[in-house]
Amino acid sequence: MPNINDNQKKWIDRMIKKKGLNEYGDPKGTMYMGGTPLFDEFSGSRKDRYDYILDKHKDWLPQMDKES
Repeated sequence: MPNINDNQKKWIDRMIKKKGLNEYGDPKGTMYMGGTPLFDEFSGSRKDRYDYILDKHKDWLPQMDKES
């Protein structure tokens, strides 16, 4: 994922709210093993929240680049 600046993070947060998604860009009510999708219990690795969101919503990238 590219480096995400503060304006892009704000844009992502607005999109999540606009689309009624949870803080990770998934449908509200989504349950995660370990409580978060950002931590892989098997490898012990963590992922940035915005990287996780954009991995799931690659279609947002062109719009984000235009609007943020």
